[in-house]
Amino acid sequence: MNTTLKTLTLAAAASMAVSAYAGDKEVLDLLVKKGVVSADERAAAMDQAKKASQAAGLNEIFAKEDALKRLTFSGRVQTQFEDIAYEQTDGTNIGEASPTRSFLMRRLYLGFKADMGSGFSGEVVNNFAENDTDKTLDKAIITSESTFGNITLGYQKVQWGIEENTSSSKLFSVERSMVTRYWAEAENARRVGFGARHVGLHYSDKANLTAEDTLDYGFSFVDARQGYSKTSVNDFGTYANLVFTHKFSDANKHSIGVNWGQTFYTSAAGAITVLNNESSKISGYNPYFKSQVGGFTLQGEYVLTDIDAISGTLASSGGAERSPTGYNAILAYKLTDGLEAVARFSHLDTDGRGQKVSDGVRDTITTGLTENTWDKSDSIYIGLNFYFVEHNAKLQVGYERVKFTDRISGYGVDGSATIDSASEGRANALRVQAQILF
Repeated sequence: MNTTLKTLTLAAAASMAVSAYAGDKEVLDLLVKKGVVSADERAAAMDQAKKASQAAGLNEIFAKEDALKRLTFSGRVQTQFEDIAYEQTDGTNIGEASPTRSFLMRRLYLGFKADMGSGFSGEVVNNFAENDTDKTLDKAIITSESTFGNITLGYQKVQWGIEENTSSSKLFSVERSMVTRYWAEAENARRVGFGARHVGLHYSDKANLTAEDTLDYGFSFVDARQGYSKTSVNDFGTYANLVFTHKFSDANKHSIGVNWGQTFYTSAAGAITVLNNESSKISGYNPYFKSQVGGFTLQGEYVLTDIDAISGTLASSGGAERSPTGYNAILAYKLTDGLEAVARFSHLDTDGRGQKVSDGVRDTITTGLTENTWDKSDSIYIGLNFYFVEHNAKLQVGYERVKFTDRISGYGVDGSATIDSASEGRANALRVQAQILF
């Protein structure tokens, strides 16, 4: 009986060890301690389990192609609570919209990067929290790294906007500002749809000028329209960037740079807007700086674009030339290693092109009110970031107040906007976001 029990016990332990070799050594150790099996029998069972595990291919990942050198998985989980209120006034009467209060999965990223050796790699990142099919894909690229720099083909962000090109996992604020959204979010006859993700050729490199000084630079030659599945645009955009960094130490470094871009205006329907048989051109500059001294970080950027006169899809705005401008200024201070205070100031002037509240403050609704179009907006954000395992596990709490001014009530025959300066809109947004990176 004892022999039978011992045999069954060893068989069961060995079977468990095959399925989780490292985790079931403790089971066999306990059996030795209780005198059920001997130390030699334990060793024999573990050796048998190891051989069986190797033969079965457990605890291994098999790639389709033998050339694969390394496969890396990554993920990002962000869950958020938001409480947003909006009200507007015509100078005399004040109206309040229905509030937005909800929990949501803000981002659910899963990424795969395959290193093929000799500097070649491929990467795909998908966002399962998006319902819009043109936003579910975050990145899909093929990269060649060499002494001549990095050449990338595929779908990723162009260099435009320091806040936009900061990973959402490392933002100082819970959400990006209305300035960033105005240029980065999809075109909708108000937002420009200029930066963010485009399909095409991307190049980047870094020059080490001295032990303390580096120069990063790059360019992109891409499809004119945002998105990864557009086939009717038939025109291209060009972007370039340059940034100089001086590093006194890891805790004392300063960067100054500029992004430049030129592309052609595409309507929400995807067609290039044409006036007098010429495509409407958009071009602009985005100078910025970032300084870190001890626990302090100061970051600022200015955005300027010129949009040629257009017609057809934007007849409602007069088809006049527009030059929208904006800026972001961020001050962050690490109170402790795990606690950071943040303030951000933003200003946007659409130069008569206009913006709605939902264009700048994510998830704001105006139900119960007439949805106005505003020429200018100003925002102040204050928040606290709690770092439990740096950015890998953190909690962000932020409050933003945005004021919209100069309501656009119409356009003249020359495209000039008719402004109602007495009207004003105010959005107040409280957001709490938890994040895990792996």
